[in-house]
Amino acid sequence: MRTIIILLTSIVLLNTQNILSQSVENKMFNPLSNRFALNFEGGATYPRTDFSDDQISYIGQISVDYFFPSRTMGVFGLRGFSYYGQLNGSGTYANNSSYPTIPEYLTEIASVGAGLTYTINASEIFYPYAFLGANYMYFNPKDLDGNELPRNRENAYGNITWSIIGELGSRLFVSNSISINLAMTYNYLPIDNLDDVDNSISNGTQNDLFFTARAGLSFYFGGISDSDNDGVKDEDDLCADTPPSVKVDEFGCPVDSDKDGVPDYLDKCNNTPKNIPVDLDGCPLDIDGDGVHDYQDLCNDTPLGVAVDSRGCPLDTDDDGVYDYKDLCPNTPVGTEVNKWGCPVEEEVFEPIKKTEFILSGGINFETGKAELLNAAYPELDKVLKVMRDYPETKWKIEGHTDNTGSLKLNNELSINRAKSVYNYFVSNGISSARLLYNGYGPDYPIADNSTESGKALNRRVAIVLISDNENKAKDLTSPTESPKYNNAAERNVGKMIFTDGYLYCIQISSWRARGKAESEAKRLQSEGYNAFIAIAELPELDGIWYRVRVGYYNSLDEANKIREKVK
Repeated sequence: MRTIIILLTSIVLLNTQNILSQSVENKMFNPLSNRFALNFEGGATYPRTDFSDDQISYIGQISVDYFFPSRTMGVFGLRGFSYYGQLNGSGTYANNSSYPTIPEYLTEIASVGAGLTYTINASEIFYPYAFLGANYMYFNPKDLDGNELPRNRENAYGNITWSIIGELGSRLFVSNSISINLAMTYNYLPIDNLDDVDNSISNGTQNDLFFTARAGLSFYFGGISDSDNDGVKDEDDLCADTPPSVKVDEFGCPVDSDKDGVPDYLDKCNNTPKNIPVDLDGCPLDIDGDGVHDYQDLCNDTPLGVAVDSRGCPLDTDDDGVYDYKDLCPNTPVGTEVNKWGCPVEEEVFEPIKKTEFILSGGINFETGKAELLNAAYPELDKVLKVMRDYPETKWKIEGHTDNTGSLKLNNELSINRAKSVYNYFVSNGISSARLLYNGYGPDYPIADNSTESGKALNRRVAIVLISDNENKAKDLTSPTESPKYNNAAERNVGKMIFTDGYLYCIQISSWRARGKAESEAKRLQSEGYNAFIAIAELPELDGIWYRVRVGYYNSLDEANKIREKVK
C-alpha cells in the first residue's frame, strides 16, 4: 500500500512540475476548469484473501467529480462516490481453529467515500488521471446459498470498515460533454475478514485487499467560458478575439510591454521608450527614412538617400556647416566662413574714404547775403550725401565762412546760418544729427586774398570736412572717463579680416556654425592673453547663423595689424 501511495504522489508531483514550467507560456484555462462530471461505471473485482482461489466478480459505481479552475495542463478535483459489488473465492486455506473449514465465500460490498483527483490534459481528447481517497465500506461474507459464514453469523467482527483507495484511469472525450472512462483501483483495508477467515485462523500475516477494473461514461456540466482560450473568462475579457497562443494581461488583451499601443506579438521593436510615436509594426517613426528614429533625429527632414550621422543629420566632412550633399567646396579649411554652397566667402575689404573735404561756393549755392540754398547747391550736396551713406561710421563737421565785406557780427551770423542750412538738408535726408557738427567762423579763416573780388569769392564758402579719428574720440566722449563703444552695425572690413566701426578695430580669427566650437576657440585665445569674444552673424548670404571668434579692441589699424601677425 505504501508503495502505491508513493507512486501516485510522485506521478502527480512530476506532472505538476512539468505543467507549471509550461504554464508560463500557456495560460489558457484547462478545459475541465470549474466543471462537474457525473460518472456511471461498472466492472470487475478481484480480491486477495486467505483462500487459494480468489475469483473475479462485479462492481458498479456512481460518482460525482468537481474540477477546480486551472490555467495549466493539470487540474485538481474532488470526487464523491458510492459503489456496490461482490467479492468471491474458493479453494483451501489453513484452518487452526475450532470453526469448520468453509469451501468458498461470496461477500457483498457497498461503500461511500471521497477523495482528490489530479487530471492531465494530455491531448484534446485524452485525459489520464490519478485518484487518492478514503471510504466507509460495508461487507457481508456469505456462502453461495446466501447464508452468513460462521464467524460473520456469530458477530466475531464488525461489518463496517474503512479503506484507502488508489486509482489510475483515463477519460477519452467523445464530445465536449461526454467521455468514456477506464480505471484500475487498489483498495487497502485494515482487516482480514472479507472472506470470514482471520489471520489468527489461517496463520496469515497480511490483511485482505481487492482490486477493481471499471469502464463507464461521464457527463459534464458547467465550466468556464473562454472563447479565445487566452486564460481570461469571457465575462472579464476586454479583448475576446485574441489570436491563439498570444500572451495576454489580466484583462484578456495582448501584452504590450513597451506601452506603445502595438501588442508584443505584432511589435517588431518591443523596447520602444515611453511616449514615442510608432508605426504599425511598433517601431519609432522615421519620417525622412534615414534610418534614425524621429525621437533621436536632430535633422528629421533629410532628403531621401543622403548619408547621415548617428544624430540623423547629413554628413559635413569639412565641418563648415554645409552638408556634404550640397557642399560645392567639400574641403574648406576648418574655421573658414562659407556661403550657403559651402565655399569660402570672399573677403569684402572696405576702401577708406578718399575725399575728406567738400567745398560749396557761397556765390553759386546761396543767395547774396542770405543763408537759403539755391537749386544749384542740391546736386553738390547729394554727392556728399552719398559718401555719408556709404560710410555710415563717419562723422562730419560743417563750417560756414565769409569774406571781410560788412560788419563782423553780420558775417558771423551769415556763416553759421549757411552751415545750419546744409546741416538741416543732411538731417532731412536721413543722416543722423549725431554724426554732424556745424559752426560759423565769419571772415576769420580766409583761403584767398580778400583785397580782390576773385579772392573774396573763394572765401565765401561752406566746407564739409570729415572728422578725423582723434577728433572723433575727443568730441564723442561725454565724460573724460568714458570709453567709446564698438558699433557693429557700422563696421567695415579693412583687410586681413580686420574690422572697424571708424573708431575701434577688432580682428576676426575664425568662424563656426556650432557655438560650442566657437566658445572653445575663444577660450583658447583667452588663455593666451587675448581679449577674445564671439560675434553672432545672421546674414541671408551666409545661409544661417555663424559664430565669429574675434579679438579686440584696438585704437588704430597699425596696432590691429601687429596683433594680426601674432595671433595663430
